[in-house]
Amino acid sequence: MNNKKQQMRAAVGLALLGSLVAVGTAHAGGFSTPTYGAPGWGRAFAGGSLFKNDPSSAYNNPAAMAFVEHNVAQFTVDYARIKIKYKGDAYDYLGNPTSNTPIGDNGFPDTAATTVNNNNGGEGGFTAWLPTGFMVMPLGDRFAFGLSQVVPQGMRSTWNEDSKVRDFAVDTKIETVGLTGSLAFKVNDQFSLGAGVIVQHSKGFVSQNIDLFSAASSSQDPILGTIDLPSGVGGALIRVKVDNISAGWFTGVTWKPTDRDTLGLNYHAKIKNKMTGKYNIRADAYNRALMTEPSPFGSGTLVSQAYPGLALYPDGAHASTQLDIPATAGLDWVHVFSDRFTLGASVVWTEWSSFKDLTLKSGDMTIVSIPYNYKNTWMYSLGGDYRVTDELTLRAGVALDQTPTRNSTRDPRIPDGDRTFLSLGAGYDVKAVKGLTIDAAYSHQFVQEVKLKTQNVDRLGAARLDGKAESSGDVFSLSATYAF
Repeated sequence: MNNKKQQMRAAVGLALLGSLVAVGTAHAGGFSTPTYGAPGWGRAFAGGSLFKNDPSSAYNNPAAMAFVEHNVAQFTVDYARIKIKYKGDAYDYLGNPTSNTPIGDNGFPDTAATTVNNNNGGEGGFTAWLPTGFMVMPLGDRFAFGLSQVVPQGMRSTWNEDSKVRDFAVDTKIETVGLTGSLAFKVNDQFSLGAGVIVQHSKGFVSQNIDLFSAASSSQDPILGTIDLPSGVGGALIRVKVDNISAGWFTGVTWKPTDRDTLGLNYHAKIKNKMTGKYNIRADAYNRALMTEPSPFGSGTLVSQAYPGLALYPDGAHASTQLDIPATAGLDWVHVFSDRFTLGASVVWTEWSSFKDLTLKSGDMTIVSIPYNYKNTWMYSLGGDYRVTDELTLRAGVALDQTPTRNSTRDPRIPDGDRTFLSLGAGYDVKAVKGLTIDAAYSHQFVQEVKLKTQNVDRLGAARLDGKAESSGDVFSLSATYAF
């Protein structure tokens, strides 16, 4: 191929990847997100990126790039729709039941008004768009180079501010956008090695109600801890916005033991990720005074008296939190039964046990620390391709994904349960445009109903939930793949 044409087409592919700036989330276990194009979604991620000429190998298993036969770029847009519903009861720190409360004209729960939706625990969820891109370029007979833009971590849940879960969560948004570069080396016709690096930008936004009176009465203060102060008085909503740029690495091995079988092993290392930014508290005049004016029960403000060393600044202050990206390891297998039918299977392990808690700090001061104590998980998937005609390929797959959450610490922020992905997809080779393939996929997530039987930390008011969360998700994926 003419070198100038090769360089121009590569530049077009690079520009394509660089244009992917708007991101959303497509939910999987915990706050991880699958990193595949529509063909991968159609197979429920079975076989990983070992299918023939799959450019998503640039991130998922860089060793597989060595067996890609030509330059290939892929652009994907996913649309995710996640629904969450809470059914159950909520109680304040004294054990009194709470209910959904209307929002007043000042933007806070109006405790003097008549309650609404008393039998409805609350609904959450979101819709979002998720673009990803991959490109692989063979460099001679032995080497291949890859680029990708991925969203390896992401989660979003939104609850009404008048719902029963408002003392646990209102808005949660976590997303990580990564740009990667990778290199593969073909040792021989059966074996290859690969490795890559990722530079990622992580962003987080969380908000929830703070019941300051309840927090004070739940403290160990010898005066406040013995007084049953009223709960749900006025409104105070803490909002935290943080971000960070971090880097990590990943590697892979690919082996072809027979002409019809391919095995792949990949590993993505844990990434340290300390996110910094700012918090502020949207409070009515009454709650603002509790954070800034002398306490009527002792020295300092009500907050500092209840929790010595803690100071809250309604107008905002520095904030930081550690939200590391867990390590993952995957084993993939693909078998070509015939020119028409190819089957894949995968097992993925995620080291979620590294996520112990969500701790918010301001300088050396700990504002709040919420325990999670996630457990390590496994994901199993099986799926494949059936080539109906030379132009049309059909896909299907199923995946079982364990949740890292525990019954003792699960809350409405990430009310995750074991999930089952059922996926269908199709691909069409556009003969009018040589090298162009259009793929589409639909995946439905059946999420196990889980218990939300938890108590909030004292600093957030010590409210309690006793109920269940129902979730489900749909992802629609569309890819354009161009071989050049």
